[in-house]
Amino acid sequence: MTGPGKAQGMFVAPATGGAMFQVFCRIFFVSYCRLTVEGREHLPPSPFILCSNHTSHIDSAVLMAASGLPFSTFAMLGASDYFFDSRRVKFVVSRFMNVIPIDRHARHNSLRQSLSMCDEFLWRTRGNLILYPEGTRSARGEMQTFKKGAGLFAVELGVPVVPAYIEGAPRILAKGNFLPRPGSVTVRFGEPIRFLSNSSDPQVGRGRRRAAVELLEQRIRGLIQRPSAGDCGQLMPGPARFHER
Repeated sequence: MTGPGKAQGMFVAPATGGAMFQVFCRIFFVSYCRLTVEGREHLPPSPFILCSNHTSHIDSAVLMAASGLPFSTFAMLGASDYFFDSRRVKFVVSRFMNVIPIDRHARHNSLRQSLSMCDEFLWRTRGNLILYPEGTRSARGEMQTFKKGAGLFAVELGVPVVPAYIEGAPRILAKGNFLPRPGSVTVRFGEPIRFLSNSSDPQVGRGRRRAAVELLEQRIRGLIQRPSAGDCGQLMPGPARFHER
């Protein structure tokens, strides 16, 4: 879709900052907040998109830690009015995470610009994206209706989309709070979905994007229920378990 250097506006964390944040999070999820991971075997080779519910500011750290992959291989799609309009937030977050701005109001031109940045990130790094289709954090912890713009990324980027569900994050860091509390959080990864590339016919393309959003919401809601008794969740072990591939 694009070549290197054609998308501007994202910020990429320095290698040292990203590594420091990764070490901090892994210690945090061992000593302070127990992280349980189910379905990690569903993660395909990079690049892919993690598509998840969103209830807390720790969600991205939870997803990256649960993946077992280096944090530097992920970029988060973050609301432009929150992460980029505030100098304080931008200064802090840009030191530790890769963030691509997205217009949560789903204006066409701005979404296309975000799509171009995502394509460049995938093209240049063979990395992965974190996408929250609800567009904002849920204040009550319940899943909200997905924004239609999520279908644009799922269909046009042409990489597998992995549905994920995060359970327990609001108990650790609820919306409006700033200090995390000890507790436990669970991430469930579903089977990856591959969507057909967008059609040159605008009407067909819109239909495919709507269908993609509906399927993603269905798959993520399906992860809310715990597996049957015969299925075992994978509890992330101690420090020796953090092997990166």
